[in-house]
Amino acid sequence: MTNNLVTVFMISYNQEEFIIEALQNVLNQKTDFDFHVILSDDCSTDHTQNKVDAFLENHPRKNLVTFIKQRENLGWMPNFIFTLQKCQEFGAKYIAMCEGDDFWTNDYKLQKQIDILENSPDVVLACHQYKELYNDASTKDFPYFREDFFQGKESFKFSQKDFEKFMRIQTMTIVFRNSALDLNLRNKYNYYCDTHIKHHLLDHGLGLYTKDFDAVYRIHGKNVFMSLDMRKKTKFSYDVYKDLIINNNSVGYKNLLNSAMRDRINNELKTQNRNILKKYYRKLIWEQYNNTKSFLQLLKYIIKGMFKNQQQ
Repeated sequence: MTNNLVTVFMISYNQEEFIIEALQNVLNQKTDFDFHVILSDDCSTDHTQNKVDAFLENHPRKNLVTFIKQRENLGWMPNFIFTLQKCQEFGAKYIAMCEGDDFWTNDYKLQKQIDILENSPDVVLACHQYKELYNDASTKDFPYFREDFFQGKESFKFSQKDFEKFMRIQTMTIVFRNSALDLNLRNKYNYYCDTHIKHHLLDHGLGLYTKDFDAVYRIHGKNVFMSLDMRKKTKFSYDVYKDLIINNNSVGYKNLLNSAMRDRINNELKTQNRNILKKYYRKLIWEQYNNTKSFLQLLKYIIKGMFKNQQQ
């Protein structure tokens, strides 16, 4: 059993331009507890591995890092799962996440989030706001919750339903309880990814969201999701939510996701790519409903929304 309170999950693939900044900012963390980093590189074909080796060689905290070099390319999600398994097996109470092209911006990020989790037994996941960084070096703040959610406070707790209806959690912002992670759930899904993990973590308790902008999500051409065109992004989202709804045995969970889908359909129909979105989401809705009455009610809702958008 490890004496470390936190294991930091990191993965990389062909991120020679970014990986050192990501790793350095993790090692810069100032904490009153021990933590360990598990970084798995997915057989990069650029100089990512050499750069990490050179960086760690004389680093005073190199003993905090386990650097795994995959001999063959596993693919993004298999390497993601592999690394999560290693983090879970390491035995720390908490797992923090930061992929190799993103980075943390506050040296006390881990300390703040662990303090939250240690003092809030009903909270399984701590997260925060973030910035996006673009190729031209410009940044944009991403506060997914409106100011009124905070009610004058610096943070608030949210349920799984809140998460589904109002926000997306970026991976590099979260720290969660190891005990809430059940990777065996992936066996019942076809498109298991980080979205599934976040959903199921919130099966076990609440999340806590803070106003802090303590991490950066980098937008660049090598980012797996952001490099996709609109059609492929939409198809990916469709597959993920179809997977969660169709393959989950909980009626309540399906209803929760159905509600979330209605909200997202309503928002996304306002984009310029309405025809693509209609195609995939109508297909999803058709496949997920066995109850004719429920399907007709939702169909009525969607048609009404489409009509309103056409009038705008």
